[in-house]
Order: sequence, then structure tokens, then C-alpha cells
Amino acid sequence: MTEVHDSTLELFRAARAALGQASDLLDKGLGEVMEQEPQPAMLTLYSMRDPRWRDLEYAGGVTFATAGCYVVAVAVVLSLAGYTDDPPEVARKLRDAGCFGGANLSRLSYIVDAYPLMRYDGPIDASKDGPLRWHDCPADLERLRIELEQGPVIIEADFVTVTPAFNQHFCVALGFTDTGDDIWIADPWDGSETLLLERYAQDHWDLARAVYGVRLLRIA
Repeated sequence: MTEVHDSTLELFRAARAALGQASDLLDKGLGEVMEQEPQPAMLTLYSMRDPRWRDLEYAGGVTFATAGCYVVAVAVVLSLAGYTDDPPEVARKLRDAGCFGGANLSRLSYIVDAYPLMRYDGPIDASKDGPLRWHDCPADLERLRIELEQGPVIIEADFVTVTPAFNQHFCVALGFTDTGDDIWIADPWDGSETLLLERYAQDHWDLARAVYGVRLLRIA
């Protein structure tokens, strides 16, 4: 009986030691997980011509397919904060928050009433050295680079570059290319990731010519 008792006791001690080691490892693993930075939400690409909403009027009698690029760009940026509202729901909440003036999304600073995780820091579309707007002078690419280091921003481009008249279009700028001479964008036109100069520039344009403004919609 003594031999059986001693053997059982040794097994018990070994099991308790193993359990303690496992507990230590588990605590260490949980600590490492807790110390990790939270991962950003994945970007969701939306298209203004999606059959589910292209013919819906989002504000002022205007449909997504005809002029919904700004609202769709906002929906894309919202997805980075973890929001999952599709463009029609985003438009509804922005209307309720008073962000629209007719069909124009002209009071985006009110977005915090609809999406508390967001803030709007206004537009950047004028020269720092004078009153000229980027419509009439090259864009400040260094300022744009600084803003993009904080995360994607909405930018203004010319939708039909071959005409003299400016055709306003909004995209989400994701970051500069490795060479720095172009910008990756999420384009609300078709919900794709593409390059700005490939899509919204004439052959002889450089990047400073193709960017007409920035809209600083940010995660608060």
C-alpha cells in the first residue's frame, strides 16, 4: 500500500507542476495579446453603380449612379472605423444629421451626430502661399503626403479630363505609390482600387495637376 501511495503522490505532484507551467504560458500568451495594438478594420469598397442602389435617390432628387461618388466615398472611409452601413444607409443617416444642403454634402462636420467615431477637419484645396485654389495651381503634394500618413482621405478629381469644364468626382486616396508619382485610390465609380493618374488624368498631367482638393474625414 505504501508503494502505491507514494507512486500516486508523485503522479499528483507531476500533474500539478505541469498544470502550473500551462497556466504560466496561458497567462503570458494572454498578456501578449492584450498588449498588441488593435488591428484596423478592413476597407470596404463600394460602387455608386451597384445594382442594389444605383437608381435610388439619396438627396435632393439625385441618384447614386448620377452623382453619388461623395456619399459612397464617405461610406468607404466609415468602413475603416468598423461601420458596416451601405451607401443608402449612410445617406439616410447623413440626411437625418443635417449634412446635406439639397443634393450637396456641404455640412459634413455634422457627421459626428450620425457616426460618433468620426470627425471632419474640413477641406484642403488652396495654396499655402496665396489665395489660389488647387483648381488654378498645383496641389500641395507634401501636405497630402502628411495627411495620408495618418490614413486614407477623400480627394477631389476631374471625372472627364478631356473637356474644358471641371467635372467633380470624389475618390478615397489610400497612399502614394512606391515611386511617389501616383496615388492608389478606391474609386466609387466602380468600387475598384486603381491609380489616380491612370484613370483621371491626361497623359501629360503630373500628380499635382490631377488632385483638386482633399476632404479630411477622419476617425476621431
